[in-house]
Amino acid sequence: MRRLGALAAFLALGTAAHGQTLPEPRPIKINDRIYVLLGPVQHANRLNQGYMINSTVIVGDKGVILVDSGGSAEVGRHLALAVRRITDKPVTHVVNTHHHGDHYLGNAAFAGATFISSETCRRMVLETGGEWLRIMEEAVGRPLPGTRPVAAQVTYPEGARAQASIHGVRLVFWVPRGSHTAGDLLVHLPDDKVLVAGDVLVNRIVPTLQDGFLKNWIGTLEEMQALGAVHFVPGHGDLMTPGDVAVLRGAMLRFYSGVKEGFKSGQSEEKIRASLDLSMWDRLERAYVIGRNVNRAYLEIEADSFDE
Repeated sequence: MRRLGALAAFLALGTAAHGQTLPEPRPIKINDRIYVLLGPVQHANRLNQGYMINSTVIVGDKGVILVDSGGSAEVGRHLALAVRRITDKPVTHVVNTHHHGDHYLGNAAFAGATFISSETCRRMVLETGGEWLRIMEEAVGRPLPGTRPVAAQVTYPEGARAQASIHGVRLVFWVPRGSHTAGDLLVHLPDDKVLVAGDVLVNRIVPTLQDGFLKNWIGTLEEMQALGAVHFVPGHGDLMTPGDVAVLRGAMLRFYSGVKEGFKSGQSEEKIRASLDLSMWDRLERAYVIGRNVNRAYLEIEADSFDE
């Protein structure tokens, strides 16, 4: 007990570095071994100090599998403390759903863990890790001590649906065709009817297409609906139901179809945006990304047209 108390005190110090206090995660229990730590939904800023994702805690027989470690070493330690409130078992495995810094820069807080991602995510962490660290530091307005890109040692190729058993928990690591990013990794727990989707799913937040592939993404959402999952964990926002996934897919399909129709009729991006019914997204968090979403979709549809 004394050792656990000392560890908790150390971790608490990490969350209050530089006089900053990180927002507390909101824990949601799905069942006796799966918990979700819901974080803030805004982009990284001075108030949330780079903590703005959901993380999933999977408690196995001998250790914990943590899906997504946060946007800095401080956020990682903050999440480690939240895990300690759930179980005293160590975090032995950390899964990264994609290469955006808010989801994996917390790896630095989990020395000795085994890190898991898609092959493409690993490559992009190695290529863009320094850039993402600068992005996070600029967003929070200060250096992030101890934070460094840590790439996965265990990786899966595109198209994989690899079954694994870790600490007695059956998992399927699914690497779809590039959707939110070129290197997404989804974690399916078939025995628990849970899918952890990273930012391929978001709830009450406009999906961000800056690194995305919209047509593939819509297909991935359709495949999700066939898994038989009951609980869907998005990268940002509250837990989702199968119905919520269907609503998101419908919204993205209408968006894609509207941009494609505008492109084929020779409209400019500005006119296409004006013609779209974006009322569903205009009232959501991060509505300011809609303009660049139109641009990304337009460029994707334009590139596809060369093959038609």
